[in-house]
Amino acid sequence: MIRNLTLSALIFAAVSGTALAASPQAGLNAGDVQLALSAGVEPGRYSRAELIAIIEAQKENEAATVEYFLSGANRASTSGNGAGWDQFAASLNVEAGQFTPAELQRLEQAYRDNDREEVAFILSGEARRAANPAEVVTPGEAQLAAAIGVDPAQYTLAELIALQPASDD
Repeated sequence: MIRNLTLSALIFAAVSGTALAASPQAGLNAGDVQLALSAGVEPGRYSRAELIAIIEAQKENEAATVEYFLSGANRASTSGNGAGWDQFAASLNVEAGQFTPAELQRLEQAYRDNDREEVAFILSGEARRAANPAEVVTPGEAQLAAAIGVDPAQYTLAELIALQPASDD
């Protein structure tokens, strides 16, 4: 039993760490991947701001805050609709209601940093598409899925690891 858990942990570390470092996912930079791995979450699932908030909450042992971000409640609580968000969108020269508050804040920061690549990434809508982990299959996920004969896009990395056959060692 302990060997199986150790083996699963090693597979997870190898797949999530070295595979991602060697071949970053489309739409993510290496820094975002590293932040995700530091937070113990799948790369591409959370925004940079969310990852930083998760890491800080973990450092401060604030379990409720960590759960708040991991559950996605921070995204559901604010739709971006309302006069304040409409004004904020207008100040950034984008259509009101087209972007979430998090995207508007991220866009504002990118403008401040004169990060044209980030601005283009957010405005293109790629930021939203990259957030769905099923759309991006890493080489490690593909290998795990091939070993058990399933479609890697239908499962998270954790699910693929859990589906691996138990070793008889």
